[in-house]
Amino acid sequence: MIIRQDIAEFITAVELFSNRKLNYPKEVGEILQIALQTGMTSEFEELIFQAKFLIRTQEVLKQISNDMERTKNLSIEFDSCLTKSIDLFRILIGRAAADVTQNFSDNFFSLKTGSLDRLMKLYYDLSWIKNWQIDGKPMPYQTKSKIISITGKNEELQIDERHQNNQMIKSLSRIQKSAALALSLMILFLLLDPPVTVLGWMLSLGISALLAYIIMNIIFLTRTKNSD
Repeated sequence: MIIRQDIAEFITAVELFSNRKLNYPKEVGEILQIALQTGMTSEFEELIFQAKFLIRTQEVLKQISNDMERTKNLSIEFDSCLTKSIDLFRILIGRAAADVTQNFSDNFFSLKTGSLDRLMKLYYDLSWIKNWQIDGKPMPYQTKSKIISITGKNEELQIDERHQNNQMIKSLSRIQKSAALALSLMILFLLLDPPVTVLGWMLSLGISALLAYIIMNIIFLTRTKNSD
């Protein structure tokens, strides 16, 4: 399996974060990529949680090795969690190509000597990804989700802005037509029934000039919006 660039960079970031090289960086990248490709990110998060629990429990078991009662109880929890994690692991790698599935089965889930030791080392690597997450750092799929969310919001804002501009242009056009009609009626009225007094003429001409001014400004605003 060819590991994606973003996942390879994520693995490198986790190594810098943990200040150590992972035991199985290629396999960790493959597991993560399988989870991303199949949409099983929640299963992956459950797996790294179990890995963290198993590694921590293993450390405690070493510390209380002389306390048989506590060791017995904790060992039962350890074995139960190990069984669940292996079942989950098998579900994840079962979605991969046959050669990848076979590699995991041979190296981590077989009855060969050292298989369990390799599995615990792999879990140790996965526990550092859980530490990364606990520290509040984003997972690859979470980062992508944010980018998509931001992009989507920007697109929505742009669409909404264009819609508002179109509505404004339509409103200006309606006002322009109404003002033009009022000016035409005003001119027609002056021609058919002109004012008798000088004040009447001044008032009529003033209204006509105001309507003409409004129409000119509306035309200017409409052209400005269209050019934007």
